[in-house]
Amino acid sequence: MHRLPLNQHSNAPQASRPNRRLFVILIRGAVLFTVAAATVVAQEASTAEPEPDNGTRGLPVTLAGQFFDHDFVNYTLFANAVYDTTVGTLQGSSSTTGGGVGFDVGGGVTVSHQTRNSTLSLNYRGSYRSYSTTGYGSGTDQSLALDYTHRLTRRWSMSVDVAAGILFYGGGFYSVAPSAGSTVVTNPLTSQTRFVTSGLTFMYQQSRRLSYVFTGQFFWNNYNYAGAINSVGGSGIVSAVYRLTGKTSIAGNYSHSYYTYGHGAGQSNLDGVTATLMHTFPAHWQASLTGGVTRSHASGNISVPVSIAAGQQIINGYVTGPYDQVTLIPSFQGSLTHYVRRKSFSINAGQGVQPGNGIYLTSRTIFLNGTYSYSTRRSNFSLGGGYFHLTSISNAVSQGYTTANFAASYSYVVRRHLSANFRYDLISYGGLSGLNGTTENRLSFGISFSSQGIPMTLF
Repeated sequence: MHRLPLNQHSNAPQASRPNRRLFVILIRGAVLFTVAAATVVAQEASTAEPEPDNGTRGLPVTLAGQFFDHDFVNYTLFANAVYDTTVGTLQGSSSTTGGGVGFDVGGGVTVSHQTRNSTLSLNYRGSYRSYSTTGYGSGTDQSLALDYTHRLTRRWSMSVDVAAGILFYGGGFYSVAPSAGSTVVTNPLTSQTRFVTSGLTFMYQQSRRLSYVFTGQFFWNNYNYAGAINSVGGSGIVSAVYRLTGKTSIAGNYSHSYYTYGHGAGQSNLDGVTATLMHTFPAHWQASLTGGVTRSHASGNISVPVSIAAGQQIINGYVTGPYDQVTLIPSFQGSLTHYVRRKSFSINAGQGVQPGNGIYLTSRTIFLNGTYSYSTRRSNFSLGGGYFHLTSISNAVSQGYTTANFAASYSYVVRRHLSANFRYDLISYGGLSGLNGTTENRLSFGISFSSQGIPMTLF
């Protein structure tokens, strides 16, 4: 079923002082969801076992389902040595020379459960990373993804999805769902980007061909440096979906969104109308095309922090001014997904309107993201990446801004419950306000423990 997307500063607080409140929320959320999953399993043990799904359990929140064709709960612990070529912020890379050495320790839990009328998928992973090299901070990476669907009656069904996390020194949020990877754009001046996105969807099946979809979405973005412009908002989406054939559907969509920004920087109201074509091809390939237009009305009084490099000195300041702009933005998106047992692939590209990255506010965003995963009985190889180009349609920032991320992961089970892991991350930020752009390369290698004896996956 078609689902619409939700979508360092030199005086910044050190990364060693993470947002403990959000950290506790994520930890408690993972525990509560795990307990809930176990409760559901116990309560519905008498339900007839559904047909095997050929290794697609847990999609899109986790790749661990490639090793199972039944319900599972998997706990992981891991420890890695880490090497970074540079600090992953614009100020940090300009004031620090040489690479950084450190360590990364953490764990997680993955749950997948299906009954005749519902599915539950949960993936949580958290770690603490610390560097012994001067100029590098310490902090946490957190990732929580939840997807729950339930058939309420013969005609009504509902779903809940949640994605939340902390990205330390940049990175990306990866998912098999085409739209999910387009919702998080990291900030080049902060050591930590924190985010929460969630959605509640109800679907009414009027006939075999016609259905209606009602969706409410919420987001929150937060950055840990002085003067950062945090954002919060939500949207409502109504869609009518008509099945042309058993494999082809069309949809008409209307959405209204509201963004509001910290420090009194302003707000945006957006109205969008789009049409979507979806088709399922043989061999488990799915594709969709969406096109339409979005009207944005952005207003406020912006105060953007800027940093200018004068020789070896960083000069901090602000650019201020009122704005009130109405803009029509063409919106389009194409996605292609493929998943079978042991293998998955997704790619998503297009143009839309997003709440920005804490410097750029409401922005026209050109994006490209995707994932790939291949598993054998004892190993997993995963890739993920994203590209974003932002152009402000609110505050008067004349130049566009580009950021990109890429990750490659390989894990091999060397003996029961124990795996060897290797991961490479690339985070690239364009230049901004006199600061040169930077590209961070991060290498991690170590060991992991899995309660189910499977290798560690990218997500």
